[in-house]
Amino acid sequence: MDFIDHLIYTTNTGNVRGNYPALLSDNLTPAVPAQQGIPGSIENPPIVVPAALPNINAIGSFALGIRENYIFYQDSVVIDKAIQKHWFELTNGPINILDQNNVAIFGPLSAPIYHLIYAYLIENSRIAQIMERLIYLYQHDEILGIASSGNPLFQQAFQWISNTENLFFKTLSNTSYRNISGNLRPNPEASRRNAYYRMFGMDLAFGEPAAGNGTDYSYHKAKTSNKEFIILFEHFLSEVWQAYINAQNTSGANTTDYQRIVDMATKLREMLMARRGATGTILSQNYKFMNLSKEEYACVGFMSWLFFIISYDSPLITFLGCQANTASERLANLGKKVGVEAHKKAQALFDMAAPMATILRQIEFGTLELNIPPLWLRTSIESQTSFGAGLATSEQADALIDLLAIINNWEKATGHTIKNPEANISGSIRLQPNGVRTHPVMN
Repeated sequence: MDFIDHLIYTTNTGNVRGNYPALLSDNLTPAVPAQQGIPGSIENPPIVVPAALPNINAIGSFALGIRENYIFYQDSVVIDKAIQKHWFELTNGPINILDQNNVAIFGPLSAPIYHLIYAYLIENSRIAQIMERLIYLYQHDEILGIASSGNPLFQQAFQWISNTENLFFKTLSNTSYRNISGNLRPNPEASRRNAYYRMFGMDLAFGEPAAGNGTDYSYHKAKTSNKEFIILFEHFLSEVWQAYINAQNTSGANTTDYQRIVDMATKLREMLMARRGATGTILSQNYKFMNLSKEEYACVGFMSWLFFIISYDSPLITFLGCQANTASERLANLGKKVGVEAHKKAQALFDMAAPMATILRQIEFGTLELNIPPLWLRTSIESQTSFGAGLATSEQADALIDLLAIINNWEKATGHTIKNPEANISGSIRLQPNGVRTHPVMN
């Protein structure tokens, strides 16, 4: 389940945690009042009733029709309430959703399910600036066309634009737990950039949208940040790759050093946890008191919402004539429409966002190096061999797939060679063409 799936679940399920009721609109009523399904218009009955929802597994996903019925809902206040409610479920669980081991997630000793790196990688595609410009142009002019009120598909496109502006491009109330802007932090994008820089020592690869890619974006760059994250993470990936190819090698020298991989995972965990103001490992019971947790939640929610609409030929994409085979191509088409160029390596960023979020969360939770070190990690890396396949759990096998996806897409996105053991990994990232930037970005 991703962020939107969780919103659907929390909106529709009355007994998510304790006796909290399902969320319904104060203005719109389902056609069958006795049923509490996904909020829908007066003309349409609910698609799913609560009985079917509690049994969904954490690794599953609701059908496209259900997800569409939710994001195009006419009362965005319901969605906003769900985002608020989901924060409390996340930090005060457990709730009635099972993970792949059939254990209730969001328990006090479980790991939070979202990671800031997901938001960083998705936003690095320039999706937020493109969508902001798209909504601005649509609400001020007709150069993008007019969504016909008589076309059901275009009605949905119009509603998504309206919902997105209401949810993410308006000043939130002071009580909102995804509010990362205000009098002291007036610019939400600047707040997101500050969080990315503190946690990963990296900036986004672009500046002000109207000033060209080479112009820096003004935001507060914290004096304390994880500037060593890139070089440490790339060395970690390189060692994992060497271990993987050695595991497939039945003859010749084996240069694998599992203890070195474990040590680097430990350093990564300690580095990330330091920015959160915590020691040890990340746990849900303390997550709400950690630095950057609300920023993490707000950023991931925002980027998940934006990414979903370009993940297929959605009504918005169809209305604007931006259909394509991949999410990156759809985003590029949208960018051309509104005059904001998308990141050229957007697909690599999209493809590694979820795997990297999973791996970094496992690192912060201590899975890779506190779980009978180095046995867990070794079993994971050897899970595709005849020896390891019989020992590895599904979580360990999935971890290797995620690591390989990260390695392949990291090389595509950064141009850095991870698979060559002789490569000189410096941890630096190329400057913008005009040399303006002096801090790391992912070009």
